[in-house]
Amino acid sequence: MIIDCHGHYTTAPPGLQAWRDHQLAALKSSSPASKGSVTISDDEIRESLEGAQLKLQRERGTDLTIFSPRASAMAHHIGDKTTSLHWTEHCNDLIHRVCSLYPDNFVGVCQRRRRSRWRIASPSSSAA
Repeated sequence: MIIDCHGHYTTAPPGLQAWRDHQLAALKSSSPASKGSVTISDDEIRESLEGAQLKLQRERGTDLTIFSPRASAMAHHIGDKTTSLHWTEHCNDLIHRVCSLYPDNFVGVCQRRRRSRWRIASPSSSAA
């Protein structure tokens, strides 16, 4: 089995970016949008993969791709924790759907949400 260990969903259906554009517009107007939903059909997912990732798998002879959201679109620096959480959940849900539709071709890797601060254990909190 040949595994492509680093694939990103660079061809996600336009509905994902439409939702993100709406979210960003709401941020600019100081009235953040609720999580809402992303409307993307299974057929749109299939169409977005058949001419791209699946075609490349066949051409390159790979069997499986470890697949994650598009790295350049994660944009953890935009908005606050809630903004990041909603965007991350929608991106990860889409990766899950891809993996459910093509379980023999893709294994999902999640996008992490933004954290307000990273927790680092202090010396006094560790066991002696």
